[in-house]
Amino acid sequence: MTKPLALALLLSLCACGSDTPADPIEAGYKASQEGDHAAAVGHFDAALATLSAGSAKHTEVALARCRERAHVDPAAARGEFMELAGATELEEKAYRDMVRDLFNGGSTGLLEAVNVVDAGLKKFPDSEKLKQYLEKLKAEAAKAEGGALNNALKGLGYT
Repeated sequence: MTKPLALALLLSLCACGSDTPADPIEAGYKASQEGDHAAAVGHFDAALATLSAGSAKHTEVALARCRERAHVDPAAARGEFMELAGATELEEKAYRDMVRDLFNGGSTGLLEAVNVVDAGLKKFPDSEKLKQYLEKLKAEAAKAEGGALNNALKGLGYT
């Protein structure tokens, strides 16, 4: 048996006995596609432990983790996103994507989306997409006729 073939066989056998995926980033995206947001967060956590803080790949995976966490813990996801946004130059798309995922986080997610939209509009005041999300939030607040979402919008000057 040749050395490369033997090595490949050995690596494949080792992988069969392990619960840890060979590529946690790929496993995170796969779990995300399957709607298993908690598993995706776990895979992205494993990946982040191996990446250099401040690298482009670290930022990409940290954003993916925030977006997945928005489905299971919107308040924590918003906090992590805002921390990342404060430490890294994020593109407008990152704000839009985060808001979209927070919208899927139920009423708590909508409440957290207010802060992300506000931060995004302060950084990208001409963003039509973020303005559209703000209008959607206002419409949701109007449906609720008051409440926390309405108060959050008013508190930031969006009445």
